[in-house]
Amino acid sequence: MESIHIKTVDPISQDLLRIAASRGLELSWERYESQQPQDGFLRSGLSCAFGCLQGPCRIDPFGRGSTHGICGMGRDEMVAASLLRLCLNGALEAGECGEGTAEAAMMLSRPQGSVDDLVGAAVALGVSAFDASGDAKGVSGAFKVGYGVLAASGPVVGVCGSLDDAIVAALVSGNGRGRVVSLGDWISADGDLLDFACSSGEAELAIASGCISLVVCGAGADPSIKAICDQAGVPVVAAAEAVEAAATAPHLAPQAEQVGAGAVCAPGDIAGGSLCLIGGADMPQQSMGWLASELPGALTAAGQNVAVWGDAALWAVKAGSAGVQVLDPVRGVSDACVAVGPDLKGICFTGLSGCRDLAVALGAAASGTRVCVATPLPVWGSEAVCDALDRVVGEAGGEFAHYDHPASADEILAWFG
Repeated sequence: MESIHIKTVDPISQDLLRIAASRGLELSWERYESQQPQDGFLRSGLSCAFGCLQGPCRIDPFGRGSTHGICGMGRDEMVAASLLRLCLNGALEAGECGEGTAEAAMMLSRPQGSVDDLVGAAVALGVSAFDASGDAKGVSGAFKVGYGVLAASGPVVGVCGSLDDAIVAALVSGNGRGRVVSLGDWISADGDLLDFACSSGEAELAIASGCISLVVCGAGADPSIKAICDQAGVPVVAAAEAVEAAATAPHLAPQAEQVGAGAVCAPGDIAGGSLCLIGGADMPQQSMGWLASELPGALTAAGQNVAVWGDAALWAVKAGSAGVQVLDPVRGVSDACVAVGPDLKGICFTGLSGCRDLAVALGAAASGTRVCVATPLPVWGSEAVCDALDRVVGEAGGEFAHYDHPASADEILAWFG
């Protein structure tokens, strides 16, 4: 607990971390720390992305060990192939299953193609994922966020993952004096957004608070949710059992009071004029909420318009960042690019939740936008791949800035200029 201040910037979350520790609950931070040092080969892209089953092969980044895979592939091609595999997964997550994904899959069937070929294919998949995000079903409406939404005169039901709107609406209508809250996922019910107890990175803390009576897990919910519920003695059910289980959930006394209010902008209402975009998912490499709390206020104080999305939006709303627009968590970046055009000053991804986010970030840059990613990408094992990325994106009129370390708020502000 001596490093509690670098886990999260929220004082209430810090108190809940102490409560969880006193109860002996294992949270994501403990699991993250137990994984250190993480696999440096994977983090630098020097672990083979091909499934030939002769390996897995790795290349020593310092040149003191293996310099080629068993098949003869070198370090530059290995890093480029790793990037292509991630972007292929991201394009598939975005629903893109066209000719480009089939060609990428063939390129990854066995080692083939130059660095430029592999990077070019990865960038093309990123553009496809970025374009597909603009066609995604959006969310809208006002919402509240913060531990204060756990205060209720009846049972509080936490919801996470992807659920059918009808099930969520039935939960809300059947919970009487209680409340149904999201544990970090953007969930609609009858056209409205559920209020958020927390961002996705702090869902375990909300459950550990003792304020939640029941958790409903939909598709895509993290395995850690059920694990922390089992530890904390909180019932957890699948979506199909949710309504019946919620009717008998116990009422627990609320313990927290913090809350902020926001609303998602419709695409046509996005204000332009040198707009700065900040968004992304919570990441354990950064103190949760730090960048999202610091950057919007600093940029607005400098006269910039700011829009936020994802977990970063929830942190900005909790921090009370005045004048900040909230965008759709999936299609918001695409909507802003269309609405603002050349007045878009830049897009900062404070964290990447998965391959889709990486592909969209790369695709936005390759569509002519300045993009910055604040968390390290697995490409630093090859200078040739980094150069190829800069060249391909630059030829499209964009910029793709990324770091070999978790970037600080000052570094991001300097990048915005």
